[in-house]
Amino acid sequence: MAVRTFATMAEARDNGWEDLSPTWELFHSADWLSLESEQTNIAPRFHLAGEEGGRPAAALVGFPLDETSEPWPFMRVDRTLRLLADRYAAPVPDGALEPGRLLPTYLGGSRRVPDTLLLTDPYSSNQQRRALTQELVAAAEQEARALGSRSVAYLYVGEADPLRDVLRSRGYAEFPTARYATLYLPKPGFDAYLDSLPGGRRRKVMKERRVLDGAGLDIAVRPLTGELIPELVPLMLNHGGKYGHAYTEETLTRSLELHVRHCGDALHAITARSAEGVLRGFSALVHRGSRLYMRQTGYDYDWLGKMPLYFALVFYAPIEYASRVGATAVDYAVESERTKLSRGCTLEQRHGYLKLFDARRQAELEPLLEGIRQGAGQGVSRT
Repeated sequence: MAVRTFATMAEARDNGWEDLSPTWELFHSADWLSLESEQTNIAPRFHLAGEEGGRPAAALVGFPLDETSEPWPFMRVDRTLRLLADRYAAPVPDGALEPGRLLPTYLGGSRRVPDTLLLTDPYSSNQQRRALTQELVAAAEQEARALGSRSVAYLYVGEADPLRDVLRSRGYAEFPTARYATLYLPKPGFDAYLDSLPGGRRRKVMKERRVLDGAGLDIAVRPLTGELIPELVPLMLNHGGKYGHAYTEETLTRSLELHVRHCGDALHAITARSAEGVLRGFSALVHRGSRLYMRQTGYDYDWLGKMPLYFALVFYAPIEYASRVGATAVDYAVESERTKLSRGCTLEQRHGYLKLFDARRQAELEPLLEGIRQGAGQGVSRT
């Protein structure tokens, strides 16, 4: 078994990356990782494992991050642990979360998006899959050491993912990080969705829809192209400001431009315009295979008042659109769990894994990690 490491997605794509990416999965596809490669401040690494001279049988992306990297709490391990410590009132040992103790770090499997995957050939046996996973995790650690990283992290590994056992066996500390929301739509059509809801919630959704119909809004789905971006960015700034995120117009514009460039025809905007044609809210989604992935959203809060436009743009219109394009699931990522549960989403536990190359520093983190486990109701986990 050999592992090859590439510095660009173009090289990784030429060597078979896309053959391993599921048709329904977005965040580890070649197109999405090309987008992420342009957003990060340090070039990622792409690891491919397989028989010497053959096509790859497994793949893993790694993102080197340092103190100058975006302080996104679902990406940088120091910020992730701080978020969890605050959430669960877990004790933080003095200085344990100082960036200089944890960073530079090597983030395996994803960037900015709370979803961690190591891609494997679906036709591999369980034994082959474990061997491939071991090889790639070892290669990522070797690359991290070569880059001068202090730690390696995998922050959002799925409950049933065999990657979990491999990371435990290699000395990674485990802790719960989030619950990932997906709305499964086994039957097409909005009426089928309504029928899946409890009676009280169903009546509330129908009432919200009547309120929106009475507002005279024009809600439409259209390709998200460049000329729409100047209208979307101010609404995104409003939304970010409401929840304490200090985004800039330049940052949001560039992010949308990268979405347009790399997602192409799969990127759509759901827009809501008032009778005079002014944009009052929007959501953006990416359609890949059998899934829709909800991305950005934004609103004119001064106009909106208490109108339930958020639910129309983030839930109801995407559900209707899913039935038209044959999608059977809508991906909502993490956070806002109560809202997502109320609209029928299923939540799946995700787990974080952290390995510091300085074993003493890792031991100093254990009280914090144990506090997170206890706070999340997970109990003691093996490390």
